[in-house]
Amino acid sequence: MALQELIYTSLAIPNASHENVADILASSQRNNKMRDVTGLLLFDGDRYIQILEGSPENIDIIYGAITQDKRHFALELIHRGDIEGRAFTNWRMAYEELPVGLLDELAEKMSVYGMEVTGETLSHGDSFGARLDALFMDALAAE
Repeated sequence: MALQELIYTSLAIPNASHENVADILASSQRNNKMRDVTGLLLFDGDRYIQILEGSPENIDIIYGAITQDKRHFALELIHRGDIEGRAFTNWRMAYEELPVGLLDELAEKMSVYGMEVTGETLSHGDSFGARLDALFMDALAAE
């Protein structure tokens, strides 16, 4: 089966609460399980970055629903491309909350990297997901 990863960033609605994020995670885990989609959600209080992995058809369905979600705005597609394997095999939706403002710089760097790899199939170790998975696992180990 062909696999793709899709990465986007968006801004949280003003005064986004932990309940909003908990709701997003619950619906993500439920919907992703039904569609065999895995991924990671990062949130710093102001901005989201999310990586989705799965079949192109299922990614389209999930991302279509995400674009209609009123809990965030100013969506920007950072990257979409073919991948050889999943980075988040065991995570319907992994989650990490980060310090405020940290994701602005990360989103900018990811946009530049996304432009550089457009059209390439990324090997497991080169995908956005694999790189962020390593950072995510390091953060979990440090807690």
